Amino acid sequence: MTKHLDRILSHDSSLFVPKYETLIKYTLVPSIPLCIIAIISANSNTWVASEIHHFYIELIAVIFAAILAFYYMSRAHTLSDKFSLFIGIGFLVNAGIDFLHVIISFSFADQPTFLKFFIPQTWFAGRIFLSAMLAIAIAGYPILANPDFPNSSSSEQRQHQGKNKKKTLPKLLLISLVVLALFSVLLALSSFVFIFPGVVIDYFLIHRPYEIPSLILFLIALVYFYKRGLYKKKDIFYKGILLALVIDIFGQVIMAFSVTSFDTAHNVGHVLKDVAYFVNIIALALSSIQYNAILRDRNAVIQTQFQKLKESEKMKDEFINVAAHELRTPIQPILGLTEIIHSETTDPRQLDYLDVVIRNARRLKRLTDNVLDVTKIESKSLKLNKEPINLNIIIAEVLKEYTNKIHHRNIRGERDQQYPGEVKISYELKHKDDDIIVEADKNRLAQVMSNLLSNALKFSEKEHEARISIIVEKNYLEEAGNQTIVVSIRDYGEGINPAIFPNMFSKFVSSSYSGTGLGLYICKNIIQAHGGKIWAENNRNSRGATFYFMLPISADKHLEYEEQENEQEIRHATR
Repeated sequence: MTKHLDRILSHDSSLFVPKYETLIKYTLVPSIPLCIIAIISANSNTWVASEIHHFYIELIAVIFAAILAFYYMSRAHTLSDKFSLFIGIGFLVNAGIDFLHVIISFSFADQPTFLKFFIPQTWFAGRIFLSAMLAIAIAGYPILANPDFPNSSSSEQRQHQGKNKKKTLPKLLLISLVVLALFSVLLALSSFVFIFPGVVIDYFLIHRPYEIPSLILFLIALVYFYKRGLYKKKDIFYKGILLALVIDIFGQVIMAFSVTSFDTAHNVGHVLKDVAYFVNIIALALSSIQYNAILRDRNAVIQTQFQKLKESEKMKDEFINVAAHELRTPIQPILGLTEIIHSETTDPRQLDYLDVVIRNARRLKRLTDNVLDVTKIESKSLKLNKEPINLNIIIAEVLKEYTNKIHHRNIRGERDQQYPGEVKISYELKHKDDDIIVEADKNRLAQVMSNLLSNALKFSEKEHEARISIIVEKNYLEEAGNQTIVVSIRDYGEGINPAIFPNMFSKFVSSSYSGTGLGLYICKNIIQAHGGKIWAENNRNSRGATFYFMLPISADKHLEYEEQENEQEIRHATR
């Protein structure tokens, strides 16, 4: 939002400020009092100032130029606007030249012959740089301000669409700025030792012909301001530039008729320069106020939309939660009754039908359970009933469940598409002399093991014998006095698709057509809720992939678990 101020402050083309309205308000109307001032300035004796007056007028110019440089560069940084950066650097260099001008003028006030040439020469150096900088910046506005330049004509857009031009023109503008800055600084420094030919002509109508180049450049900047359509901008910042250009043009005209230093034209020209700077500062300040007001309005709208979005998200979560509950309620009796009928049926054809019903009912039950778990995770209402448990027992129970399922399939001679006919699951426990006690939710940890094991079975080799290896190993790299346990589940199937690898633990990410992509997301959140970590990688020396999860273990929980076991044994013995 803060990157392109033009996009925020500009409106539809039908609402743009008319060209002639801007021309009248900001060009013709200000020209009327400026013309009167120019006529008054024709009399060189109307306002004759001294060196000290000149010092204060120029000191104000230095201060204003420094403020403008800071203001423009801050705007460029905030809005990523090269146009503002370009002008800001220009004012910074100009402030340096003006500072040199004012210091030397005050220091050598007792040398009128030197000042007669030094003051107009350093004035010329500063003005030629400022006018050239504005002319180049405004002419190059489509490139400096915004590459796609939404307010330009189609022909201008086509002119700047080429990649080479986009790369070359900004460099060309930067080089022009550097060359102009060096030229102006050298011009100002050379004023100490050189007198430029014709810098002040006493017996000629235009006494200071060196003001003409700056005048022409200011006029070029004014023409390009309208040609580039900057008058269409709603941002008051651009109106300030336009008004400052008009004042600078009249300032150059008046200065061209200055006969001697500190005469009326000389003083009025310096004052108009200060006024142009001041107008720029006021425009920038008003632009900031305007911009902040628009941002506040936008933020208010965004906050309102955000609250509505949160309410709709809440309604969606509540609907999904209720829907999942309502779906799960009839599934349980359907599954239970179907399994009873299955156990009492001997007809092979009916058994096949019942297998289809049971398989899909279980699948639907898993889906509703996963949806409910996701809603709990999203609403941060997933609660864990943590207690010291033996991880070996959890893994053994899950393995027993899956072994019975696979054994049942093999007895009936079925070859399901997801599971091969022969499945071998190996379980290796390193450090076998120790029980592995963790503080965890027994059911949730079993859910993680079941999901990972089911995932490994699903993606195992279909043409060959399926193998799954489960390894449990303690990690003796102690952290904060606690050890960790790492459980790895390795399969030898197809491996993880590189396309989904970076987001495999996100919602709805799966390479299986039959999967919902919720299982790994739920596993990740359960393990993280236990203070652990889960990750995966493709096997390096074989096919397949390995999933790991790590949980913290503690000696205190081991003692607590032993105490619970002893209490249970005592209860059994006393019955």
